[in-house]
Amino acid sequence: MKHPNWLTITGIIVSTLLINAPQSLASIEQRSKQASSFYPHSRASGEVISDLTTEEVGVKTQKTYYALNRPSELVNNLERYEQNITCYASEDNPQLTHYQTWLNRGFALQQQKKYHESIVCLDRALSMQPDLEQAWYRRGIALSHLRQYSQAAFAYQQAIKINSNEHTSWYNQGNAYKHLGKYDRAIASYEQAIALKSDFHVSYYQLAKVLERTGNYEQAITAYQEVTYIEPEYYQAWYSQASLFSKLKQYDEAVAVYEEILKLEPQQHQAWYNLGNINLQVKNYHEAIAAYEKAIAIKPDYHLAWNNHGAALEGLQKTREALKSYSQALQANPSYDKALNNRRRLLMLVSNNDCLLSNTVNLR
Repeated sequence: MKHPNWLTITGIIVSTLLINAPQSLASIEQRSKQASSFYPHSRASGEVISDLTTEEVGVKTQKTYYALNRPSELVNNLERYEQNITCYASEDNPQLTHYQTWLNRGFALQQQKKYHESIVCLDRALSMQPDLEQAWYRRGIALSHLRQYSQAAFAYQQAIKINSNEHTSWYNQGNAYKHLGKYDRAIASYEQAIALKSDFHVSYYQLAKVLERTGNYEQAITAYQEVTYIEPEYYQAWYSQASLFSKLKQYDEAVAVYEEILKLEPQQHQAWYNLGNINLQVKNYHEAIAAYEKAIAIKPDYHLAWNNHGAALEGLQKTREALKSYSQALQANPSYDKALNNRRRLLMLVSNNDCLLSNTVNLR
C-alpha cells in the first residue's frame, strides 16, 4: 500500500481549514492624494502664484490592497515549497480529481500573485462543483487584480447568489462596479456590505468616494465621518472630508477637521500645510505663516509649504522675507515653476524699487 504523499495530506488539512475559515478577503482601495480642493485659476502677470492643492497623507499613486486572513501556516508552506504549482491534471495522480485540491492550488497561486494560473485552477474546481462559493469569490479576486472588472463583478455575483451574507463579496463587487463607472450599483453594493457589517469602515470609505465622484458631497461627508468614528486613525477619510468642506467653502468645518487630525498626530505635515492653505485663502496671513512653519519644521524640504509661506509673507507686504521663502522652495525643488516665477517677479520688483529710490536721491 502506497503512503499518501505530503501534498495530499497538506491538501486535505488545508481543505478542512479553508471550508471552516471565515471569508475575510476584501480589497481595500485607497487614494492618498486628493487634489480636489483649491486649484489656482489663471493669473495675470505679476500676481503671486500660490499652490493651494490639498496634500493628503500616504503614497501618491492609487493602489489596491487585499486584507487576507490566512487560515493556517500550511498555506505558507504551500507558498514556500510549491513554487511550481500546476493546474494540469495528471492521470497517475487521482487525488487531483477532487475539487478542493484545485481550490487550494488556486488560492496558493494567488498568494504567489500568479492570477492567470489561479483562474485555471479555480475553473477546474468549478467544473466539478459549480456552486462552490469560495472558487467564485477567489476568481473575482484574481480578476480584480488583473483589472478585468466586468468578469470580476460577475464572479462576485455568483458568490453572492450562493451566500448573500458575506459582506466582503458585496464590498468587492462594489469596487468592481466603481471601476466600471456603474456608480449606482457600486453604491448599492457598498450599502449592502455595511448592512451586513455595520463597522466595516473601508466600505463606508469607498461609498464616500463614489458619492463624492457623483457630486453628492454632503452624503459623502457623512460617510467619511462614519469612517473616522469607527476608525479614528484612518487619516485618508479625515483628509477627504476636509477637502470636501473646503470645496464647499465651509472653511471653519475644514479647519476643525485638520485640527482633529493634528490632535491625533501632530507630525502630520500635510495637515499643517492644508491648514495654512485655508488661512491663506481667507487672507489670515499670520495664521497661514504659523501653519506653514509647523509643516516646514517637520519636513524642511517641503517646497509647497515654502512657496506658500512666501505668498503669505507677500500678503503682509514683507517682500524680502518672501523672497527668502521662494529661494528655500527652489533649494528644495529647483524645477518648481511657481516658486521660480514668484522669485523672479520679486527680484524685478526689488530691483525696480532700488533703482527708483536711487534716482530720487540723485534728483535731490
